[in-house]
Amino acid sequence: MNPFHEPGKGGFHSVPDFTQQSEEQYQGRSGTRPYQFGVRSGNTIWEAAVSVILMVLFQCGCDRQPTRPADNVDKASFPPKTELVPLTTMVPIKPGTFIRGKYPVSITRGFWLGKYEVTQAEFEAVMGRNPSHFKDDPLRPVEKVSYVDAVAYCSALTRREREAKRLPDGYEYRLPSEAEWEYACRAGTTNFFSFGDAATEADPYAWTSENSDSTTHPVGQKRPNPWGLHDVHGNVWEWCLDWFGDYPTNGMTNPLGPAQGKFKVFRGGSWYHDADFARSANRFMMAPSNGIYFVGFRVALGSPPIDMAKIRRKSSTTGEEPGNTILGAP
Repeated sequence: MNPFHEPGKGGFHSVPDFTQQSEEQYQGRSGTRPYQFGVRSGNTIWEAAVSVILMVLFQCGCDRQPTRPADNVDKASFPPKTELVPLTTMVPIKPGTFIRGKYPVSITRGFWLGKYEVTQAEFEAVMGRNPSHFKDDPLRPVEKVSYVDAVAYCSALTRREREAKRLPDGYEYRLPSEAEWEYACRAGTTNFFSFGDAATEADPYAWTSENSDSTTHPVGQKRPNPWGLHDVHGNVWEWCLDWFGDYPTNGMTNPLGPAQGKFKVFRGGSWYHDADFARSANRFMMAPSNGIYFVGFRVALGSPPIDMAKIRRKSSTTGEEPGNTILGAP
């Protein structure tokens, strides 16, 4: 401690040795010894106070670190990465294999599939209209939608979620491929239906002509399949991405059907048809420009299975005449 004499009191008092304090605080920061602020005996209290202030200012100035321009450049040049946030009604589907006829079909890329069929409320919120025939409950599945309408909805939903920073590049909302749909519908089962082989056991799982009272019903009222998907049997048929065509007579990986065609596939059965038509393997087909009151859709989320632009371009320029609904091969 350095003493100083306080005039008028005839005594000595001590103040901290600021030189020693500053050396301890600077130890390890620099090889340069800090400036020595001494306090001489006989100085006034005012002079000591000035020394304290100078010492504090010196320390603060040394402690401050200059802002590196590179830090600001890095933050501006690299915006936060967009994280995938699926809609809350999407169910993750892991890769796997199912048997179609007697040949294996492998799905090698995981995807998400809607827990429910798209409702009238959801469709109207995105598209601004409701084409459905049965309109007294917004939680009924949307119907009377064409394949073209369904694809337009998926595209608009993708734009909305991407603009909201919930959908990174490489992902999009779309229709499931026919193989993805059947794989998710079966949910690991090998029966005619995901709940068993008997159509007489369909009532707890499906709205069909036997129990529907000739109308659609709000989604999610029946039991789900083993992977948590509701109404994969009955209520409304569901558009798929594929053109209709004969299946290849061999095993396939991530198949998407013919490159072009006249009809698009839909799957799953409906309120209008008997339960036997709602088997996991059953197929219907219809011109992509047509809509009818027993056909709706369910959205998938994942990477594009193939060149989606090519598919959409062909769908929008097909120009086929409206046709009747045709029963496909079981």
